[in-house]
Amino acid sequence: MHRKEETPIENKQVLNRQTSSKELHLISCGWEKCTPEQSYGPGVRRYYTIHFVLSGQGYFYMNNRKYTLKAGQCFFIPPVTSSLYKAEPSDPWTYIWICFNGENAPILCEHCHLTEETPVQQLNSVLPYQETILEMMAHPQLTPSSEAYIQSGLYRIIAMLEEEFHASYTTMESNENFYITQAVDYIKKSPLQNITVTDVADYLHISRSHLYGLFKKHLGTTPQAFLTSAKIINARELLTITDIPVSSVAFPADIKIHLPFPVPSKKKPA
Repeated sequence: MHRKEETPIENKQVLNRQTSSKELHLISCGWEKCTPEQSYGPGVRRYYTIHFVLSGQGYFYMNNRKYTLKAGQCFFIPPVTSSLYKAEPSDPWTYIWICFNGENAPILCEHCHLTEETPVQQLNSVLPYQETILEMMAHPQLTPSSEAYIQSGLYRIIAMLEEEFHASYTTMESNENFYITQAVDYIKKSPLQNITVTDVADYLHISRSHLYGLFKKHLGTTPQAFLTSAKIINARELLTITDIPVSSVAFPADIKIHLPFPVPSKKKPA
């Protein structure tokens, strides 16, 4: 088994910082100036990794295939896939990388044309990716603002890759996004005290089971739970901005009249 050689600290910098988003979160990022024939692997990760080659050359091995890389290219390693990469002896590479994961990571990588079948891509320029990763590494503090900077940088890298490879939604994704958008819009604009999940499904001309699958896949909740939450929010707003008595506000059938939240007090104008 090949082992990665020790690298002088001035030739490598790493930010190990996992952000908290379930949809897409950073695990680490960094840059490294490799020595001749310096290698990593074979190894298997539990997350996604993208390396951007800044200078020099190297070799990447995955799924019994060998790729020769140079400056201006990136290579992609999906989770649970054995890989090995090694710097070229006479012109060793320098690269930057990001490691990430999340519920949306698989489809986002597909949008970027980064898959097991196409793990290597030629980029117009690696400089924007380098600048973004260095910006992310400039915020190592455990603070909400630092996490926001790091998270925005991660999304910016994905957006640049998607733009570079002209990413677009598949027909299925477009249809599903349309249904979700229309369902949420219908719920927001309808009289909530009367609307049911069946009403939403009928409005979209799809079955209740199809609607359930779409909500679970894209919103992580059920249509009934989403509708109940919308009714509670609507009732709270009515009690806050109007003089309607509590007894007159309609609530979902499974919520008792004493309310699961305190009734906001209405301030009288000065």
